[in-house]
Amino acid sequence: MRIKIALLLPFFALALVLTGLAQSKIGYTNIELVMAYMPESKSIEQQLGTYQKKLAEKLKVKDDYVKQKYQEYLEKKERGTMSPDEQKRLETELLQLDEEVQKMAADSEYDLMAKRQELLEPVLKKLQDAIDSVAETGGYSYILNQTTSAGVSTILHGPEDADVTEAIFAKLGMKMPEE
Repeated sequence: MRIKIALLLPFFALALVLTGLAQSKIGYTNIELVMAYMPESKSIEQQLGTYQKKLAEKLKVKDDYVKQKYQEYLEKKERGTMSPDEQKRLETELLQLDEEVQKMAADSEYDLMAKRQELLEPVLKKLQDAIDSVAETGGYSYILNQTTSAGVSTILHGPEDADVTEAIFAKLGMKMPEE
């Protein structure tokens, strides 16, 4: 008798888990679509474009300076007017300047990513609040993102009534775009 109960116990546990899952309501949305139509997105892209231009201009100034120094080095080398010590010093200086440009480029990329995150933070919070509200109002246990950031669909099939994208647009005070 104990053996039969021990064998049936996992099946009862599985039945309880499946019953719990059956009671969960799952919805999905396309976060990238919603964000693309949020009014803040255009402003963020403009601010990022301006910031990126500013960073690129600083980098170009430094890069132009390095190119000028390199050109001066080549001219002196062609004329043969450099001593071996001066040539070594100039080569070391050029290598150092090149490293500075590379570091500046890497720092610019990092700064741009940090600026993007800073600008997106309030928008993402607003979007998350709308999702949370739609989930609570609609009785959803889970709301999944329909696609990855690369645009690859992660939900290949689902019931239309589980798509909460239009409800999120409404919660944000926006009209769902026509397809």
